Amino acid sequence: MTRTRSPGFPDPPDPGSSEPPIAADPTGGVIATKLFTPRSRHPVVHRPRLDQILDRAGTVPLTLVVAPAGWGKSTLVADWLSRAGQPSGWVWLERTEDDPIRFWRHVLHAVSAAVPAAGRPALSVLDTAGVDIDRDVLPALVNALAAPTTPPLLLVLDDFHAVRNVVVHRQLSRLLDHRPAALHLLVLTRSDPPLTIGRLRLQGEVVEIRSDALHFTVAEAAELMRGRLREPLPEPDVRRLVERTEGWAAGLHLVALRLGGLPPGAADDPSAFIARFTGADRHVVDYLGEEVLAGQDPSTLDFLLRTAVLSRLCAPLCAAVTGRADSARVLDEIERANLFLTPLDDEHRWLRYHQLFRDILLHELNRTAAAEIPDLHRRAARWYARHGDQHQAIRHAVAAGDRRTTANLIAAAWRRTFNAGQLRTVESWLRGLSDEEVTADPRLTAARLWLAIDAGRLDSVEVELRRIEAVGPLTGDARLIRALHTFKTGDVTGAAARLVGIDPGGGAFDLTVHSLLIGVTALWQGALDRADAALDEASRLADRDRNRLAGIYATGCRALVTVLDGRPDAADDRLSEAQVLIEQAGDRHFVAAFPALARAHLALAGESWVAAVAASRDAVRLAGRGAGVIEQAAAAITAARALRRASPEEPSAADDLVARTRALLRRCADPGPVVLAWLAAEPAAVGRPTAGPSTDGPPPLTEREIDILALLPGPMTQRDLAAALFVSPNTLKTHLRSIYRKLGAQSRADAVLRARRAGLL
Repeated sequence: MTRTRSPGFPDPPDPGSSEPPIAADPTGGVIATKLFTPRSRHPVVHRPRLDQILDRAGTVPLTLVVAPAGWGKSTLVADWLSRAGQPSGWVWLERTEDDPIRFWRHVLHAVSAAVPAAGRPALSVLDTAGVDIDRDVLPALVNALAAPTTPPLLLVLDDFHAVRNVVVHRQLSRLLDHRPAALHLLVLTRSDPPLTIGRLRLQGEVVEIRSDALHFTVAEAAELMRGRLREPLPEPDVRRLVERTEGWAAGLHLVALRLGGLPPGAADDPSAFIARFTGADRHVVDYLGEEVLAGQDPSTLDFLLRTAVLSRLCAPLCAAVTGRADSARVLDEIERANLFLTPLDDEHRWLRYHQLFRDILLHELNRTAAAEIPDLHRRAARWYARHGDQHQAIRHAVAAGDRRTTANLIAAAWRRTFNAGQLRTVESWLRGLSDEEVTADPRLTAARLWLAIDAGRLDSVEVELRRIEAVGPLTGDARLIRALHTFKTGDVTGAAARLVGIDPGGGAFDLTVHSLLIGVTALWQGALDRADAALDEASRLADRDRNRLAGIYATGCRALVTVLDGRPDAADDRLSEAQVLIEQAGDRHFVAAFPALARAHLALAGESWVAAVAASRDAVRLAGRGAGVIEQAAAAITAARALRRASPEEPSAADDLVARTRALLRRCADPGPVVLAWLAAEPAAVGRPTAGPSTDGPPPLTEREIDILALLPGPMTQRDLAAALFVSPNTLKTHLRSIYRKLGAQSRADAVLRARRAGLL
């Protein structure tokens, strides 16, 4: 998908700026500046007592450094790392890493930069379509880190408190549970992370440093002041200062800034200032913040306040936000004046304010120029949009309260981000707008619908489509999604009818989906010539758009068509084409079920029973990751046929799969004649199943219940399950009671056991 400029943005001038370095991958990938280990421009106070504690970090799986803002967590660990003599990686986290894909992409890039052999295998897995982090990425990472040739790695997650997604917390806890020998994780955070590390604590495998240990001693404070002041402070003044700041690093640094600004011989000498200074923590920030800001000339203060809306700074961005041509010079002066500015790369082209200092600036900006804040965010959004960082552009547009620009930016960016697997990011963007605003914009409604259908939330898609239909006829993406939803829920004839008259427009993605749907509905209706022609068109469109997933789907289905049409040689050729695409895109997405299904039928035709069993099992496994109900039933009945041929003396497994097929087809309004014929050919089949409730068992599970059932064998608690499914704990309990009743189960473990026996898991 090509980058699209938002129509809501004119081209603003960048006063006095040259073309900036690009700090972010425009596809929403890795931001290089987040992987930079912070370095201080000034001598760092070496603290041997804390270094001795950190030396243990290389011997345990987890080190926690927990303290509020300004206690020097990052400075301490970065200084220790510089002398540790081991490979290390650093990830600075923000709220954008709430998306699990973004979180792990940054983590794996940090690991790869430090120990390439440890990070690259998992990173290559992360880039495959249909990836599941728990199932695919974490095992690859653990195995690489457990290799005997992998050197010890110190990996720092800075500002971990910014990550609030329980899924990320659970995944990181799982990584720690496996404790790969080479990995030593250091988590820097303002509050205790919600990780399940009780067992590690009991075994003495967690090192912890908290604010009580981070207090500066008198000797450490004296060394800090010596590195920042022209004249050393008398020992009594240092002692008084430590008492009044309670050894708080940020407070001491702010005092040094204030004292460093006093001219020699000033009436307000350091001792006099310290004598009247009192307070700690928030009072220190308020008092010293006012003192430090009061010492700036009006021009610098104006620059500081207006750039405080930015989480990262570079001269061209600051120029665009402030309108000042001297932004590069002012940034350089601010950095030389030690005003809490941290470089994010070796060239110091990207920087950020220390969060504590930024809080002071934002407080002052809100107090003195609150009315200007939306326009500052609007300018930042405009700059980021022009330079391809849609994530930051959208964040600033939301902060500006500019709903039209936010909608335009999301509409331009969501498909690319969606196709990169960052579904949670797109969901978070849509939450920045009201439900009414999303519903009123067909482009955003399409995003919400594709999110739901990709996640298999077919019930939610139905509700959304009915809401749109209540207002007026479906158009554009919504019409195509209605046809796709009809097919996925098991009505092949209804889906084919809905496709008639749909004009997918000129968009490559919609054209491909349209041709695919025509092809697969024709396939399951038994119209093989029509299916082959449409799937051939879909394959060519997918190749032109480099849509590998659609290419696998189309080519796999074409291979199945040729097998059913009695042309095994042509099927071999098409399976070879599909295999090339699978090697490029990975075999973890449900679309890989269709080449597997074709291989199974090819093996059955050639009476290669063992190969048929292996291929059909792959098809069943993959189809369960998001294929339509008819397609899942086709995979299950094929596996039953293969098992019955391979092991005729043990029919129970085949019978279970036939029962599973019948249960799936009970949910279908019209599954088409092909699958019904396959089912009728099996001994356990008794003709076409009805669409209503079964007369020989409990009512079938709903789509939502099936989604929940799939999660029950895992380690997530009920609270975690509710959070992951975006429902309340009470709603989850209602679903669980219904699942247990339908399965005849008394507990979660009993439900999993019964579901496995019924072929539902």
